[in-house]
Amino acid sequence: MNDAPASLGNAIATQDAFLQGWVMVLVGTHLLSLLLLVYKQDGKFNVRYESLAIVGSFLFAGASMSWLYEQVGYVRLLGLAHLIFWTPAFVWVLSRALKRQYSTPFKQYAYLYLAVAGTSLAIDTLDVVRYLLGDV
Repeated sequence: MNDAPASLGNAIATQDAFLQGWVMVLVGTHLLSLLLLVYKQDGKFNVRYESLAIVGSFLFAGASMSWLYEQVGYVRLLGLAHLIFWTPAFVWVLSRALKRQYSTPFKQYAYLYLAVAGTSLAIDTLDVVRYLLGDV
């Protein structure tokens, strides 16, 4: 009999408060980009495509992690979804931030996003490597 939680969300709900808090930071940071999706420049409204990339990568990673959870359970390999879907958006935002192509308030948000997503990607990389080395 399999006693694993029925969904990834249920599995996360069984984790300690620190991990649940970290997940909320990840969710909040990614969804915050929606508030910066539309901006006004030179009297004209524009769409910030980085916000779409951040939210899109978040949604695709979430769906992929849920599918992966159904396949292999709650294991370190789940971080692979972040690596696959978040990395392109992360690299794009990082490259533009390094070129100082953002103005306030997106600039401050980009730094927050890069710190939070970068931390998660580092942890995910270690988790996936550990999984591949046999540490489930």
